[in-house]
Amino acid sequence: MDKREKILKTALKLFNRYGFDNTPTARITKEAGVATGTLFNYFRSKEELINVLYLTCKESLTRWVSFGLDQETTFRSKIKRIYRNYIGWSLDHTEEFLFFQQFCNASCIGETTRKEGLSKFNNIMELISDGIDQEIIKNVNLDYMSTLLMAILNANTYYFIDNPSLADDEVFLETSFNFLWDSIKK
Repeated sequence: MDKREKILKTALKLFNRYGFDNTPTARITKEAGVATGTLFNYFRSKEELINVLYLTCKESLTRWVSFGLDQETTFRSKIKRIYRNYIGWSLDHTEEFLFFQQFCNASCIGETTRKEGLSKFNNIMELISDGIDQEIIKNVNLDYMSTLLMAILNANTYYFIDNPSLADDEVFLETSFNFLWDSIKK
């Protein structure tokens, strides 16, 4: 693991544990085992560090969530793939998931970063829009639909984090997905 990656990994854990304001850069570098100046070789400020971390996590999530999506043939199976991939990513990357929950609306995440992060989900937003246009799912505002989907995904994710053995239970996975599907289908 290179120094930049050590800094990002350490910052992730510390921001989750102590928040943005209570995580000084000196603590990040000390726990990462790098010199204080090393952090500033990679990031101009703590604000830049958290914004880069935010985008790094978003990139990881979008790669994972989109995996195998092109192999699905129906709208429902695509949504189910996204659902299962999201749960799988969250269980494999719990620190990143918790980071998003804490910082998705935080003022330390800049507007440019927020927009760039959202753009990574354009293909999924297009899928949702197509589902509305094809009258497969309810005809509601796209922003509302995405907010609803995220709320259900996150609620399920918290449950799976607390009950990880259920992630291997196909019956429970299907049941939990059906709660999402039943809330959006037309």
